[in-house]
Amino acid sequence: MTMSVTKGCRVFTAALVALAVVSTAVAADAQAQDAPLIRVVDTFSDPFSGAFDCHGFSAVYAGHDHGTISTWYTASGDPVRQQGKISATETDTNTSSGASVIVKTQLNVHVDYASDIQTITGIRNLSTVPGRGVVIQSVGRLEVTASAGQFISVHGPADDVNLGGGFCEALAG
Repeated sequence: MTMSVTKGCRVFTAALVALAVVSTAVAADAQAQDAPLIRVVDTFSDPFSGAFDCHGFSAVYAGHDHGTISTWYTASGDPVRQQGKISATETDTNTSSGASVIVKTQLNVHVDYASDIQTITGIRNLSTVPGRGVVIQSVGRLEVTASAGQFISVHGPADDVNLGGGFCEALAG
């Protein structure tokens, strides 16, 4: 999935990466959807880390995600729908100042291949800092095309859409 990103900021993509393998598949035809579906459940638990550049400083992040993804297939192997529950915790650190934030994620992902819609609900990214309050807030409902990642609708505060994630802003403050 492709999301527009403000230069120098990173966007949370764990939920989208976890579903990317199936997201490029073609939806099954209507007749096949009437037959009983085969459900495949996958679980994952992975560490992740990386680096990103902000305006005037560099930053690193490290964390761990885990979740469950259920995909329903036709008898011929075409995906019909997918549901995922994903949780993650990461620490982002400004390498110049040492300032850091803990970012939490708790979300659900639903993909309807027939309509080419992927919906993400819940906490995509949330971080609070004592004395500053909420510094990263991407919560609510985000709807995109499953095949191209084009935004359809956004409901709720969306630093991931409006600020490229809000990570640089949180670490600069």
